[in-house]
Amino acid sequence: MKQQLKQQTKHPLARAVASAIVLMGSCQLAASAADTAEATQSNLGNITVLGEADSIAKRSSVGSKNETALIEVPQSISVLNRERLDAQKASSIPQALRYSAGMQVESYGVDPRFDQYMIRGFESGSNGVFRDALNLPTRGFTAFTLEPYGLERLEVLRGPSSVMYGQAEVGGLVNAVSKRPPASQQGEIEVSYGSFERRQIAADVGGPLDEKGVWRYRVTALAREAKGQVDNTKDNRLFFAPSLSWQPDADTSLTLLAYLQKDDVPPNFYLPAVGTQKTGPFGTIPSNRFVGEPGVDRFQTEQRSIGYAFEKRFSPAWKVRQNVRSASETVDYRNLYMTTLEDDQRTVKRANFSAQQKARVFTADQNLEWNTKFDGLENTLVAGLDYSRAVQQGQNYYGDAPTLDIIAPVYGQTVGQADMYEDKRSTLSQTGIYVQDQLKFAGQYLLTAGLRRDQSNIDNEDYIKASQNSQKDAANTGRLGLTWLGPNGLAPYISYATSFRPVIGQSVDGRNFVPEQGKQAEIGLKWAPLNRALLLTGALFDLRKRNVLTADPANLGIGAQIQRGEVRVRGIELEAEAELDKHWKVNASFTGLDGEITQNNDGNVGKRPSLVPRVNLAAWAERQFDNGWRAGAGLRRIGSTYSDDANTFSNDGVTLSDAMLGYRYRNWDLALNINNLSDKIYLGNCASDSTCIYAARRRAQLTARYLW
Repeated sequence: MKQQLKQQTKHPLARAVASAIVLMGSCQLAASAADTAEATQSNLGNITVLGEADSIAKRSSVGSKNETALIEVPQSISVLNRERLDAQKASSIPQALRYSAGMQVESYGVDPRFDQYMIRGFESGSNGVFRDALNLPTRGFTAFTLEPYGLERLEVLRGPSSVMYGQAEVGGLVNAVSKRPPASQQGEIEVSYGSFERRQIAADVGGPLDEKGVWRYRVTALAREAKGQVDNTKDNRLFFAPSLSWQPDADTSLTLLAYLQKDDVPPNFYLPAVGTQKTGPFGTIPSNRFVGEPGVDRFQTEQRSIGYAFEKRFSPAWKVRQNVRSASETVDYRNLYMTTLEDDQRTVKRANFSAQQKARVFTADQNLEWNTKFDGLENTLVAGLDYSRAVQQGQNYYGDAPTLDIIAPVYGQTVGQADMYEDKRSTLSQTGIYVQDQLKFAGQYLLTAGLRRDQSNIDNEDYIKASQNSQKDAANTGRLGLTWLGPNGLAPYISYATSFRPVIGQSVDGRNFVPEQGKQAEIGLKWAPLNRALLLTGALFDLRKRNVLTADPANLGIGAQIQRGEVRVRGIELEAEAELDKHWKVNASFTGLDGEITQNNDGNVGKRPSLVPRVNLAAWAERQFDNGWRAGAGLRRIGSTYSDDANTFSNDGVTLSDAMLGYRYRNWDLALNINNLSDKIYLGNCASDSTCIYAARRRAQLTARYLW
């Protein structure tokens, strides 16, 4: 393993990180910060910047694709800016979302293969991941996990969003906004060390390339070596993201965005319920127990992405935008996972599974915005067309593996070759035409109406069976909302929205999946006082989804899925973000969900859907001191859930705490972050007698950052 780690540091990406840091320093020395800042301010004075001077974002484009105040969108939205991401030092997107309303992020244990989370009771990590407003869907085992260090902010849009985004999950979506070239020279280099021998170096530098600031650049890079929580595993990442902006005038901008990311992370290691969830005759199985074979198990991926964001304003009334991206990912996956526990209560049977898969995703979204005023009415119309094409193909292999004593494991057994059982290619193409109108009248009533027409085509090719089949679908979706813009930032609203999502892939028996459809009624209240650093939101909703895609309980190990009838989730969400004064920042959330399976072919009607908690609570407070010190603490309550739709397996609720201590002196910033402060050992999920997995143990990380 040490030799493998040594070889990995010689990877071209690692060399690119080192080269980027040298390049960053050279660019910084070559630039004149004062002259550049002055020229940039005069040239770019009309750029709209997301966020407020008080650091609480009150505007976003995620709800309407045009820059809009959050209180004017009849939908629940949260924005996590860079300052908040830095404070909590989240190493993944789910970790960053832990304190947001409507989120369930601790349900899948330690499994960094995917960015897994649920929004309003529905799994959204597979199809609710957007980067720069363009979808990055999970297909099979190809999942575009995102590096938080490369992001400017996270935007959470809860509820159906098909009108504006097409293939969005009914529970909501998370839009990750990439770091863009800044208007003035800036940079940072940070190193960190933490639990499980985590060693990381990162750098982020950018600014103007000329005196007028017409050309700007940014380079973000990160390299990490670490061990996984489970023995004989690692959690390594290499990330490199360059960007370049061209802005010849205040009305025209073009930004090129790219990134390259390579991950080497632990596969999913299931453990038996006996010895984890249930008392076993041989005691408790430790959370670091490795069920595979050293040197055999792996989950290695490589992502590549390139695209651009273009915007042109022709007049105060007319503006056009186009976002385009082409992304690809390859996966090399091999995993010896347990299937059953034998009668001696200590020997597990194992399966030998592997997959070689790749995915290509092309997306393009172009829209026209028209703003006008007449007779006291203010009207904003956005009309556009988006297109996406996702191709996933690869081979899956399955075979037997030697048994293992889970109590006193002995490794080094010979593992045979698995047999290929699947060799498929699936292509999903979708075209959508959409229009949304925001009509404000009397200065305080806002009507939001949207309509979309989608056409999709799915082509499946089975190379083993030498067969092909296609499926075409079409649907109309809509959105209607009414908001009253009351005094001092008070905004009650009511809305109704529908969704449509074609589903790529097939069940184990070769049946095509039919499209998922959803609908939601929501009533809410937002308060964002103009002269206060405060944003309060509350929402009540009734959300329903048909043809729900879920894990196949008979084929969990190979990632198979099935569809069930209809799931309904009713809920309440409360969220607060505030700067109480110059010293205190707080954010808190409450989520209450009442989920029910209303239609099902498996006899589970009336049951609670799996992994949907009744109540989640979270609160984070941060204190700034005048002498450069700062401290923060958070408390999270994850409610109990059922692990299966039959409600025969359950996961207990758990209360967790996090903490942060930092110190800033001139250009240096030091921070210590600890997650799961009390090192509580608990199961993230236990869906059956042979599929239990531990959640994350205590993780500490010490970071030293130099800024200029």
